[in-house]
Amino acid sequence: MKKIIHIANFNLIRLKGCFQVGFPFKISNGLIRAGYAVFNYPDRDLCRMFGFGHMNWWAKRKLNQHLINYCKVMEPDALFVGHADQIEEETLLKIKDMFPHLKILQWSCDWIVSGYAERNIAAIKSKLKAADVNLISTGDKKLLQQFKTANNKVGYVPNMADDALETGRAFEHEELPYDIMLCANTGCRQFCGQDQEIEPIIDESLEKIDHLRWKLAGIKGNPTLNGFEYLRALEQTAMGFNLSRVNDVYLYSSDRMIHSFANGQMVLLDKRNGFQDLFNEDEAVFYETKEEFFDKVHYYKKHPQERMKIAAAGHQKAHLDFSNIKVAQYMASILFDEEYKPNAPWQIII
Repeated sequence: MKKIIHIANFNLIRLKGCFQVGFPFKISNGLIRAGYAVFNYPDRDLCRMFGFGHMNWWAKRKLNQHLINYCKVMEPDALFVGHADQIEEETLLKIKDMFPHLKILQWSCDWIVSGYAERNIAAIKSKLKAADVNLISTGDKKLLQQFKTANNKVGYVPNMADDALETGRAFEHEELPYDIMLCANTGCRQFCGQDQEIEPIIDESLEKIDHLRWKLAGIKGNPTLNGFEYLRALEQTAMGFNLSRVNDVYLYSSDRMIHSFANGQMVLLDKRNGFQDLFNEDEAVFYETKEEFFDKVHYYKKHPQERMKIAAAGHQKAHLDFSNIKVAQYMASILFDEEYKPNAPWQIII
């Protein structure tokens, strides 16, 4: 059995965000169920501990030495590294020198568009000398190409669903407390090809659709949702509005998209991001213009049986083709050069 140390933000100290259904837990859970021995290494929590509550230079130095010592004790076969900005590339290279057989996979669930995501791009590039495989939640090959070297593999990793964590079944209910859900920070988002403030979109929908009940988080004075409170809101809402910062990058989306699918919401997707290559029109609802968006929200509010049918199909697709067991085993198979064919539509490697 291969041993994997998974270095990521497991969010045990600062309980903010939808951490229960984040990439770190889903990847680790999937790897374990696929038969790998996994040891979670919470880099940010440990850094704060070494820095007496702060991620300062002294804490970072202690953290990197601790990881080296931890690997000496554990003798891992691989490291999975996700958004571990406190871990230095030099540290990873030292660990590789100690264990010549060891391989490193770096994953990222952030967007990688130049001019918008320079911090994310720089973070990934900072570990390219150490990482054998880099998997990123953007499917555009031209954008992925910026991380390609002569010695690595670069590819797409989809947002994934976890049967144990995402148990909501909103599609089973004709009547729910809320019609449509949006979680986002106040500010500008790309909607139907144009940058637009979020609040006017919501205001316009209320003008056009009578008695539309929004479930909002982080917007218009509504608090953010954390942990199980977020999951409860998903299963209490009929439709999920997937509005990322950009919506015209091939196969990029906030992981809120899969949260909606996996908990039984009917998901509304902009046609510009290409997800119709992964989901059929009987599994999700696609729109191209503001008018089409408002019309479809209104239609499926008035026709809950049709909404439930689409949501049920999307839910099934999410838990089958985007299962965290399937995705995690696929990630490991690329790293270890193992034979594994997930028979899923999201396999992109350059």
